[in-house]
Amino acid sequence: MSAAGLLGIGPLAWAHPWAFALLPLAGWLAWRARRGDDPASVRLVHTQLHGALHAPLAPPTSRRGLFAAGAFACWVVALAQPQRPGAWQLPPARGRDVVVLLDTTLSMTLHDLRWDGRPAERLAVVKQVFARFVDSSPGDRFGVIAYGAHAATLLPPTLDRRVAVRVLMRARPDLLGDGGCLGDAMALALRQVRSRAGLAPVLVLYSDDGSSRGGHISPAQSVALARSLGVRVFAVQVGGKPADARPYRVPAFDAPQPDLAEIARLTHGQYFYAASPGAQRRAVQAIARLAPTLQPPPRRGAARQEFAWPLLAGALLLVASEWLPEWPPSWRRGRSRP
Repeated sequence: MSAAGLLGIGPLAWAHPWAFALLPLAGWLAWRARRGDDPASVRLVHTQLHGALHAPLAPPTSRRGLFAAGAFACWVVALAQPQRPGAWQLPPARGRDVVVLLDTTLSMTLHDLRWDGRPAERLAVVKQVFARFVDSSPGDRFGVIAYGAHAATLLPPTLDRRVAVRVLMRARPDLLGDGGCLGDAMALALRQVRSRAGLAPVLVLYSDDGSSRGGHISPAQSVALARSLGVRVFAVQVGGKPADARPYRVPAFDAPQPDLAEIARLTHGQYFYAASPGAQRRAVQAIARLAPTLQPPPRRGAARQEFAWPLLAGALLLVASEWLPEWPPSWRRGRSRP
């Protein structure tokens, strides 16, 4: 940094240069003060009062008027709003819609994971790991959908990450019964998300097996809809046997249904087998890299305002007009009568 920068000396810019059009008023006030036209300086002396012979023949210069003119000039400079260029300002991060689909069936109650050295429930570990991901993703809108025998929106996509974490932590197993209607949950999420700033939304699916045994919409139909909308699905399997991308059949639907690995592949997402807290952390880190929040480059610089100094100088001038000794001294302001 240069010496001028260290001393705060640099090029000044003026936010309101039109304010300098008021400076002639300060000159007019000073001219009136020099003529002694300030009413505060007029003295009415009766000829029979004591001291009348020593009254000045010429009206004195008004100290108060001169100080008022200086204060007015300072405030005109403050009104012009002097400022110096500061650091570049970063615009808000541009994020995307991220909806987490939580499998809340009874199988998510199994305590086959460990958290802080103790056995932990599958869903509890999912909530802890993903809550940290939410906290570290500014700019993204997060939504929460749970599914069991039914699918329900716990939180539509929102920028309030604290609310998203609070709602996520309140989800519990068997919240919506047992059954696994994955297709309904995906279709419900696809109705709520939208592209933001050119960024396609993503779905993060947490389940232990990813199977669907009921509902009104099949996973195959929801996957086809996600593909047409350009929505990627990241599937995180937190237990059970790893998916092998083989279709399965259920009585509720006629066509073969894709498992978690196939759902991720068909939607251009990614599948993670994360049967431990460490694997789940690596999964969300990979999701953050694959679907990052974008930080636009800085477009404008901040301005350091300097109007406080002329504003303070004007106030000090007014105070000085009341408390400093009278100027010029009374013995030099006029001539005595012979």
